[in-house]
Amino acid sequence: MRTSVRACALVLAIAALLCAAAGCSDGNGSLNGGQGNVRVMLTSDAPVTAATTTDGDDGSTDGDDVLSRLTEANATFASLLARNTDGELVDLAVDLPHTVNLVDLVGGGTVELPAGTLPPGTYDQLVVVITDLELVFRNGGQIALTPPGGGWTRIVRVTPFEVIEGQVTTLEVRFRPRMAFRELAGGFGFFPDFECRTH
Repeated sequence: MRTSVRACALVLAIAALLCAAAGCSDGNGSLNGGQGNVRVMLTSDAPVTAATTTDGDDGSTDGDDVLSRLTEANATFASLLARNTDGELVDLAVDLPHTVNLVDLVGGGTVELPAGTLPPGTYDQLVVVITDLELVFRNGGQIALTPPGGGWTRIVRVTPFEVIEGQVTTLEVRFRPRMAFRELAGGFGFFPDFECRTH
């Protein structure tokens, strides 16, 4: 008799755990209990163009020239944050780091980062942090760039968007390559720039 009671108790406990897990998921593997789902699409606002001449007073070469010589620019996106209308920066809960070839974006590609979540509310700013960049050139050369401090951190202004519990908000984060890559005296520099649109 005691064995039957224990078996029933075990079955009930397992059922309770399964119900709790089901209540936290929307069936697509993303959390929505008290959260809003966020999709981040990485794109670019410009194609690679032909090489240009040196144009900087410091002997630097503009981004189009460097891009035209690259096959890969592998950037590691380490974190994304959003600022709510109370002025608080909130981590976008997403599976990062994630490495993206920025040359593919400039060539017309699109990369969707893993699905993330934010608390419901209105947001008016994104912060993008990139921690690593590897450049691969058409001539076979490779260069790894070291970011300043904890990474290349960029504040991206956005038209205020609302995150609603259980619903999906799509953010298109567009890489702006024109001045992102610079060949400087003695090396290369990376100055990422982004704009954001909501869908």
